[in-house]
Amino acid sequence: MSTRTLPKNGYAALNQGIFGVRRFLRRHATLDALLPMLVFTLGLIAVIVANYLMATTASAFLIAGGVIGAFVALWVVLRPQMGLYILAIFTYMNLSDALEVSFGIPKINQPLIALILVSVLANRIVLKRKPLVFRGVEASMVVYGVVATMSVLFAAANQSAALDRLIDWLKDFAILIIMVQLCDEEQSFRTVLWALILSAAFIASLSWYHTFTGDTENTFFGLAKSGVHQIVGSVDDVRVTGPLDDPNFYAQILLMIFPLAAYRMLTGTTQVARLLGALCTVLIVGAAIFTYSRGGFLALIVVLGLLVIDRKYNLVRTAFVGAALIAILLPILPSNYIDRVLTLGEALPSNAAAQTEASFRGRSSEMIIAMQMFTENPILGVGKRNYQELYVEYSSMLGLDPRLEDRQAHSLYLELAAEMGMLGLLSFGGILLMLFVSTARARRQFRELDRPDLAAWTASLQLGVVSYLITSIFLHADYARYLWIMFALAASASVLSEAMMNRRRALLREHNLRIAAARVEEKL
Repeated sequence: MSTRTLPKNGYAALNQGIFGVRRFLRRHATLDALLPMLVFTLGLIAVIVANYLMATTASAFLIAGGVIGAFVALWVVLRPQMGLYILAIFTYMNLSDALEVSFGIPKINQPLIALILVSVLANRIVLKRKPLVFRGVEASMVVYGVVATMSVLFAAANQSAALDRLIDWLKDFAILIIMVQLCDEEQSFRTVLWALILSAAFIASLSWYHTFTGDTENTFFGLAKSGVHQIVGSVDDVRVTGPLDDPNFYAQILLMIFPLAAYRMLTGTTQVARLLGALCTVLIVGAAIFTYSRGGFLALIVVLGLLVIDRKYNLVRTAFVGAALIAILLPILPSNYIDRVLTLGEALPSNAAAQTEASFRGRSSEMIIAMQMFTENPILGVGKRNYQELYVEYSSMLGLDPRLEDRQAHSLYLELAAEMGMLGLLSFGGILLMLFVSTARARRQFRELDRPDLAAWTASLQLGVVSYLITSIFLHADYARYLWIMFALAASASVLSEAMMNRRRALLREHNLRIAAARVEEKL
């Protein structure tokens, strides 16, 4: 038998196996175009078989989920970009938790991330033979992970809780690696951003439904939840929480996508894109208002101001337009929303007169204890997720908070200082520095390439990160994966700009070589 048909090692076996199929499809454009139809046909057969099995077993949803999962896995292996889009939508809409609660399907985030990561890395290294994307931005995030690991190993009193948070970070970092490997292609970059915009608009539209119909019992399989929360003083009302359990976190994840949608409305290259961007912007901002989040309102105002500055709009004209919009919107805003916003100062413990005694003492206690943990453990803090574990112990000694229960720091930055110390603050600051430097360079490179549309995408990602950082003044890191998604997308912008610049340089070199060769021929 010819040696060409015998793989000599595991690497060759992999190359001639699944990825050989993908390579074959790439060489045959017709078959490649028929791939979706092939997957659909196989899926239809699987549905028929699954329907028969479901009629004879109680585990209907598990069987259906298994069949769907198998074909999703096949599609991800053959088309890693599809895995990127699925992962972005699943993560942003919190679909893993929704499926578990609504249908009893075990959480699929971890196996999904693992499958996509292996597929992406193998596709890039084995099939395309391209080096992994790993630059200063990604290195700064690894440094943060090393510090987090050190805090777990050497500082955490409750290592089990700390280890859970570290595992969560590893999953978040895997998502980042997936995104930066795939987003060196413009189509992948654009599609994943649109996927997130449409996901945010979709869950926002469900929140609009809750608000205007009052049908809060219909949670749309966990994608649209609402609850009665305090608005002002003794006044309570329904606040939407989307796929999450807290309205403030819901506002946070909506408003980090708001700049992406707003820039599509303002800078979209087609009328359809601008109209769709406008619709998504209205849905997202409206849902954020329905959360009654004061931190969300602050982030919205700051981001709007930065957007006006970035787009170089006339400030006087913009002020008049803004005043007109406010005059139009005031009568139709939810009742008590303005009253809620005017109590923004109550979120800070420095305003004792505006708060109830219990609220003031509680917030003050949470801040003071965070600083105590930091000063007593300045290098590595008390360990990831250990602020909550140690709060009651510290609070009983402080004697300020009457609530003897586990509490959160209610600020990403205080939590970071308390749990990871100075090294944690420095490593997190290093990520932000590298990220904003790389995105600024990406915007400059896109302008050099005469691609203002991609420069606008990058600007919107910068503002998305800023929005999350502002809301994090008042919120801890319970849903940190959304921040890492924004980090990944912003890092991907610089990956794309560098890839496009490299392709441009290669074309210029090829062009210059052809000119030189032509001149040599003329002389001969």
